[in-house]
Amino acid sequence: MSGCWRSNAIQLTERYLNEGLHDRAVSRDLPNGVSVPVKGYEKKKIYVWIEAVSGYYSASKQWALSTNQDDTNFWKKETTSYYIHGKDNIPFHSIIWPSILIGLKKETLPTHIVSNEYLTLEKKKLSTSKNWAVWVPYLIEKYHPDSIRYFLTINAPENRDTDFSWREFIYSHNSELLGAYGNFVNRTLKFLEKYYNAVVPEGEIEQSIRFEIKGLYNAVGSQIESANFKKAIEEVFEFIRSANKYFDEAAPWKQVKENLIECHNTMVSCVYAIANLAQILHPFLPFSSNEIKEMLNLPNFEWKEISPFLVKINEVKPLFERIDVGRIEEELEQLTNQSKN
Repeated sequence: MSGCWRSNAIQLTERYLNEGLHDRAVSRDLPNGVSVPVKGYEKKKIYVWIEAVSGYYSASKQWALSTNQDDTNFWKKETTSYYIHGKDNIPFHSIIWPSILIGLKKETLPTHIVSNEYLTLEKKKLSTSKNWAVWVPYLIEKYHPDSIRYFLTINAPENRDTDFSWREFIYSHNSELLGAYGNFVNRTLKFLEKYYNAVVPEGEIEQSIRFEIKGLYNAVGSQIESANFKKAIEEVFEFIRSANKYFDEAAPWKQVKENLIECHNTMVSCVYAIANLAQILHPFLPFSSNEIKEMLNLPNFEWKEISPFLVKINEVKPLFERIDVGRIEEELEQLTNQSKN
């Protein structure tokens, strides 16, 4: 089980077990909530984290009822399940929920407990009551959704507490998404527009690139299955940096004048890399991946290598725009002011 549960889940659960499990009240005196279905206790409400984890089971029953399907597969012994939450909710998923499942005489137990550490905001604890927070509607109104997804993945508190910093968010976008990924895609496709009339030429794919792409499918797929999302996207962007280096060293702007065959090979290798990167990154950056899909007329994404292809490129548009670093101070001022109101 150590390979499937995060280390913090294992350590905290072991502590609870070593200290000895004690009776725990499962009801509260609250006006709202799920009533206790026992005569004489109707005014009591079930404690939210008992009701919440029980909801995993009742939700499957509701799904089966509304879709006229069988929910048996959710609760088989061999079923793989992922429970993703913050570390303060570990005991509810590692002790209380398994106890409920055993009480229901279900053979399945949580196989993956994905418990994250804490995320702070500008080195301070998030507080909705004090409005020390960055709200999702505000983020998606102001910034590219993939910028948000990328930063929260690469900066996820998977193994230790991390911090959301406006400075790091904006510099991360400009250097990684725009400067590395967006730059590789744009420089390749713009070159094809200029010198190849937007048609990908026939050529041989650089074997080292093909080898690395095939390796990424295995490595990233394995990391996703293990819920190591940060490591997965780090491996992809390591390849993106090497792909930019390949483009620089091949120097197609020289090849197109001096060795056209080599230029064909460089271009088809880069387009092959871009197509497969869009597919591999789709779970993380779906919006930009779909933009590449449209530009390259790609088929529906699947988790397998996109083979060499001939294609007429649609209109090339930048994947990302540069964010003015002046926004850092603006966002910090906005955050400070809203927390005072």
